[in-house]
Amino acid sequence: MSVMAGRFVSTTLLGKITFVQNILTSPTLENQKPSGDPSEPTHTDSQVKHGNNDSRVHTILDNNQDSLGSVEIQAEEGGWTIREVPSDEEPDFWASSPWKRKATRLSHITGAAPVVLFLWSFYLQGQCFLDIYSNDWRLSLGGLIMGISLGVELLRIDTVLGALAIDYPADRFRVILTDDGASPAVKEWVFGLERPNLYYTARAKQGPAGYKAGNLNHAVEFINTLPGSPAAFVAGLDADMIPEKKWLRAVLPHLLLDLNMGVATPKQSFYNVPTNDPLFQSNKISWAVTDIVRDNFECAWNSGSGYILRRAALEDIGGFSTGSLTEDVHSSMTMLSKGWKSAYLAESLQFGLVPSSYLGHIKQQTRWNIGGIQLGLHFRFYLSKSYTGRLTFKQRLCGFWSLTSAYRHILDVVELFMIPTLLFSHSRPHQLKTFNRFTRASYIASLTHWLHDCDRGWVIGYRTAIRESGLQLYMAPYYVTAIVRSFLLPRSLGGTEPGFKATGSISDSTYERCATRRAPLCRRIQHTVFGCGVWVHVLLIIYYMSYIVAHMRRMVPQAATNPLAALQDRGELHSALWMEFAWVAPRLLKVLATCLTPLRYMCFPPDDPARGELMGEREEKTGARYPRYSARSVRWESWSFLDFEAFYSVMTGINDPVPRFYYRLEKHL
Repeated sequence: MSVMAGRFVSTTLLGKITFVQNILTSPTLENQKPSGDPSEPTHTDSQVKHGNNDSRVHTILDNNQDSLGSVEIQAEEGGWTIREVPSDEEPDFWASSPWKRKATRLSHITGAAPVVLFLWSFYLQGQCFLDIYSNDWRLSLGGLIMGISLGVELLRIDTVLGALAIDYPADRFRVILTDDGASPAVKEWVFGLERPNLYYTARAKQGPAGYKAGNLNHAVEFINTLPGSPAAFVAGLDADMIPEKKWLRAVLPHLLLDLNMGVATPKQSFYNVPTNDPLFQSNKISWAVTDIVRDNFECAWNSGSGYILRRAALEDIGGFSTGSLTEDVHSSMTMLSKGWKSAYLAESLQFGLVPSSYLGHIKQQTRWNIGGIQLGLHFRFYLSKSYTGRLTFKQRLCGFWSLTSAYRHILDVVELFMIPTLLFSHSRPHQLKTFNRFTRASYIASLTHWLHDCDRGWVIGYRTAIRESGLQLYMAPYYVTAIVRSFLLPRSLGGTEPGFKATGSISDSTYERCATRRAPLCRRIQHTVFGCGVWVHVLLIIYYMSYIVAHMRRMVPQAATNPLAALQDRGELHSALWMEFAWVAPRLLKVLATCLTPLRYMCFPPDDPARGELMGEREEKTGARYPRYSARSVRWESWSFLDFEAFYSVMTGINDPVPRFYYRLEKHL
């Protein structure tokens, strides 16, 4: 498997992005288009050669192997070799273990059951309202407005120095820093480094700027103006993502071994996740489960950093889409619709930063959610092949499932308000047949959802899996607000066009995680509750607590003031107690615990160490430095096992047996 490396690989740091390109001397790799059915293998023989005597790709593939696994380019005398890395040598490669592959596939199946059952229980819940209000059932939904603070973009020089220090011949790649802010200080710093393969450019914005996608397209055009022919590959790094030395050698072989491969992207890892992860920011579910499932469906998404694109594929789709908030995912799906392939690498090849403020966190999460909906609308919900091009059935199914997950948050929020409203709206809802059916469906949905979390917990740990459920629940009001304002409301009523703002450019005026500069509690409350929309969570807490108190005041005196009647009608009393209070109480307490997450963070924010303390020493030769190994994983305190996940599990355990106990009690009485 010898490969003569190409003449150039260009790397671009785009305002917050770095690009890398590679030219292979073989003309067969230039402007290569996918041919035939994308589901058919490119290589029909076990031994495949490309190129001429000077430039050759020669690889032995195992036709019975499900996936290539982890590979890298290594130097040898007389050329380069692509070798497969054993799983014990690369512990970060999640897909290396066969049982983990099976577990991730199973998680996609187990994830379907709670969603279907949730929709069923939601339908039955609506039937309860119809029984109560007959034909006069109305539901209104209001919009929310969140404050946005503007800040100054900061350049992460460690990303540039890390890109320059990758383990690859320096004359084979170029680093282009594209500064979207056109900062004179940044330009001076770049030229002061005096690196022959480092370039600087800043675009002139005229009309719609296209946000990050516009800057990406500008970087690609800028590369065409440099000496030498355009490179065959383009790669990108977010400004806060520091690449490992082996990054390029680990990702590039996947495009060299398959000429139909349009994009390969590794997972994103982080080194500044606060102790105990109070906002559930590690996003381990996505990188360790969801993206592997998509890859198994041949529908891997470009994660937005650390990726390598084939230039021919990028040109085939007309560049990065400027109409989407998630241009990375949009570009990879468009490539798939054109017949190209994509690959996901579950390897830790880059380390970056999670948002260091609550506002930055919710902005990032809602932007991803809106971008996924924009993608689904572009492909018309993946239902018709006339809009999905050459997407296979598995790819369309995967895209549709991701879209339903984005819209499901609307039902989550409606249900948060509907259950107490349902019980408030009828003096004896337990007598409704539809209510009994609803409690059964809700019980089964709750149990299957917990089993789904346990399934994912095999791969990433039970604590992380449970926290993902908490993240989706407390973020649901933000998702719904963004959806309503972006797609439903006119501008006269608070509607807005979806806009992009880089996470790192959102300033933290209260210095939430800095012990020495943190704003007083009163100011943090004002900023978080009113500026970040946490008043919704406060409203939910008051709403649920009011329901619990009101029901206790209604039902306890009923049994205390007339004990003889209560004894004679004990079956009715038990029905009311269990179905209207005991059954729903654990469910309400879970919601309360989730809504308390941003409030706990507001009152007791973590103390983050300075970024310099998380980094190692600079290399004398390259000037690059990398995160310490101790900072590359979440740090947990000994008492943290009693935190959210323990409470969630206990409430689920209490919630599940209640309907069964009630039915047995009712039968006995």
